[in-house]
Amino acid sequence: MKVSYFETGRYQAPTTMPPIWPMPPGAYDAHAGTQLYQDMVQRIALVEQLGFDWFSLSEHHYSPRILTPSPQLAAAYIAARVPDIKIALLGPIVSHSNPVRLAEELAMLDAMAPGRLVVGLLRGTSNEALTYDLNPRESRERTDEGMELILKAWSEPHPFGWQGRHFKYRTVSVWPRPCTLPHPPTYALGTSREAADFAARNHIGLGVSYGPFEVMGKATGYYREQCDRHGWQPDSEQIVFRANIILGATDADAQRTLQAYPPRPPFALGNAVAEALLDLDSRNIAGEARPASVNRALPINFVGGPDTVIEQIRRCREATGAGVIDLGFQTPESSDPAALLAVLETFGKHVLPRIRDI
Repeated sequence: MKVSYFETGRYQAPTTMPPIWPMPPGAYDAHAGTQLYQDMVQRIALVEQLGFDWFSLSEHHYSPRILTPSPQLAAAYIAARVPDIKIALLGPIVSHSNPVRLAEELAMLDAMAPGRLVVGLLRGTSNEALTYDLNPRESRERTDEGMELILKAWSEPHPFGWQGRHFKYRTVSVWPRPCTLPHPPTYALGTSREAADFAARNHIGLGVSYGPFEVMGKATGYYREQCDRHGWQPDSEQIVFRANIILGATDADAQRTLQAYPPRPPFALGNAVAEALLDLDSRNIAGEARPASVNRALPINFVGGPDTVIEQIRRCREATGAGVIDLGFQTPESSDPAALLAVLETFGKHVLPRIRDI
């Protein structure tokens, strides 16, 4: 089993802020913003030292909750300061990006940090469509078309034109090309049928997130079925499971942290916005209905002391087939950077060496 550390960019607000999206920009503190990027480097240097395989970044907007609106920019900053660990962008939001620009920037990163880049291509949550005033109903089609264009831009040796429904280019001729051929390890991120179908059809990996192991296992099982239809089978590292974890010195410590964990969504929307997006955020996970996730708290998938968490990781591997887990570490005080560093050390010393053979 390989392990990725999900770095969110912890903004340590000097004053209490309401958990609302979008966050008023007047609440931003420049010193806190500068400090958080320095702290990111410190944490990622630590997880590299501890033996984590990857660190991951995601794109989100208008909120201090995950303060990496440009994961490519954050990745370049970190890559220049932390020399070896793999850089997983899980991921850029394709549906509201310029796919050619995205293909160029990712190829640049692959050239700057050769052999280190991992790419996940993301549809994004429904609220993200509001960031650039796009129609949420078109996000699935825009994502699929954009991903097709990115993969072709990386692999096509000659200039080509693209006349799609959502993207049109007279000429596409991406320089630099990725140094990892035919492209860096790439994943479609999502638990919908469409994400699994796209990944299987294009011989790339699949990333799922946050659901119960058995439900995510249905999504990854469907993906493997579709891969078989297309004449290939993914290896375990082509399935990534992103999850939240609360790790304590003992099970009792972890349960106390869980009780204090705020049951709020990562991007809490105002009531009118949430109602407008509610039915758009319903997904179909490989045939299984899932409640809409707008204004729902994300679950904690792994909870306990080291021994308990190791057994939960074993169950996750058996249910989902995932060869990589991408972990968001939750601590009693998200504003306390020392608490997170201590938990990362506990995981690196008491969990990571014992799950390599899972």
